Amino acid sequence: SWGKDAWKKIVVCVVSDGRAKINPRTRALLAGMGVYQEGIAKQQVNNKDVTAHIYEYTTQVGMSIKNDVVTLIPKQQPVQVLFCLKEKNQKKINSHRWFFQASLPQ
Repeated sequence: SWGKDAWKKIVVCVVSDGRAKINPRTRALLAGMGVYQEGIAKQQVNNKDVTAHIYEYTTQVGMSIKNDVVTLIPKQQPVQVLFCLKEKNQKKINSHRWFFQASLPQ
């Protein structure tokens, strides 16, 4: 049943195709919601190339859009967010593969 804790049964997954290609407004919105943190992602860790950066957060910040202006609204219903920021732009099919293979249980 859904009920009061229904939000715990839903996860919003976002896959972004390339750290250098992410739209600055999208990045700012995700940061404002607490989902993304600027300066954390690195191209390499222990001299090995990074493929993707995974951010997981339960946000209670909603948004309102009016006249192309986004306003963040605190203290909203919780939403679980899984954000996968791929290091390199590898096109849409690769992003779909990431979504299905990396974020959904087998």
